[in-house]
Amino acid sequence: MSTSVIRSGERFIDEKTRQILDQFQRDGYFDFGPILEEDEVEALRTDMQNKWDDPRMHEPAHDQIRGNSLMRMFEYSTAFRDLIIREPFAGLAEAILGDDCHCMSQNALYTPPNPKAVADGPGGWHLDDLVHFPLPTHIPRHDPDIPLPCFVMQIFTPLTDVEEVKYGPTQVIPGSHYAGRRPEEQDHPMFDGNKTYSFLTRKRHAYMFNNQMWHRGAPNASDRTRLMAGVTYSKRFVSQKFYPFIDYHMPDHIWTDASPRLQRMLGRHEKGAYG
Repeated sequence: MSTSVIRSGERFIDEKTRQILDQFQRDGYFDFGPILEEDEVEALRTDMQNKWDDPRMHEPAHDQIRGNSLMRMFEYSTAFRDLIIREPFAGLAEAILGDDCHCMSQNALYTPPNPKAVADGPGGWHLDDLVHFPLPTHIPRHDPDIPLPCFVMQIFTPLTDVEEVKYGPTQVIPGSHYAGRRPEEQDHPMFDGNKTYSFLTRKRHAYMFNNQMWHRGAPNASDRTRLMAGVTYSKRFVSQKFYPFIDYHMPDHIWTDASPRLQRMLGRHEKGAYG
């Protein structure tokens, strides 16, 4: 793979990192503001659009595109691959998940306008995969004074402006990672008095959230396609989600010029417990 325009970036200083981790633990998310440079956004957006426009990528046998999700972008794009270790994202993932964390998946989201959509309309609220710390129905929530570990976290970098709700921003319910259950209400759900927080952002910005947050991509009721890049990180013991899983083979070109840190993020771990 050729060298990409993705910068190495800079880690946040320790004090800033502690502040972010405190908010992330309390609220379940953090909004970075501007991080990427214009040429980084353009490279990611170009590679994403090229993959979407390639008819071969839509063939089910290749498992490259499912619905609006472009799968395993690191296979297709050096820019997306290098985004995995860009700072401050990778450093925060390691601070939250451990120094041996890895990229669990890397899917980009391509959301065309929906002429039938209603801005901020109901539906789509979920949390990803399993409820990690489920509660019985008679217990309303986890104790906020007992921090819950984060096993999986998502970082998104919008490649188009999403500055109004009609453009279909990512939305979360603050604190809902303490709910211990999936959201039942699909029209403006609330948790512990907290209402929807919309990531109203511009391209170059970024944000992250715990995958146990109640969240969704709001309906795209605009005339603009929403493009989202990102990385899903997890603790090492959470398996990587690269289909067809045990039969998945990392393409050889992925390793070209990959640093030891990037190789570990892609799953080339040192020996550990159980193997």
